[in-house]
Amino acid sequence: MISPDIKGIYVADVSDTVPHRNTKHCVCVSVGRGKYLLINTHHRPMYEDFILKASNYGFLNGLDRFLSCSSSHPIKPEKLFEKVGELSDADTKIMYEKIQKSQKIQSDDKKAILSELEKTFK
Repeated sequence: MISPDIKGIYVADVSDTVPHRNTKHCVCVSVGRGKYLLINTHHRPMYEDFILKASNYGFLNGLDRFLSCSSSHPIKPEKLFEKVGELSDADTKIMYEKIQKSQKIQSDDKKAILSELEKTFK
């Protein structure tokens, strides 16, 4: 079983967590306390996302992706298949600011996530 790290990027089975996804697996970022943000193929403003440049992340295989910051999803550690990277400090700060401004993430989740992310700042 994988023990997730804050800012760790994982391939996970989300079939029972995010039922509206067309795929069983996704790539997600750990934000603490068993919560994850999803990485998407396309930009969607409603997800309060931002671009992850492929040049910064080898696992993206040359294709830019988008980190959704409008909702966190609980994923059990046994649903994580593989760690493929770690979110950069610069992108972590962008993610932090997006979560802080989000009107969609529940207040309790937001406080917990921001508290965990603050511990990673250098």
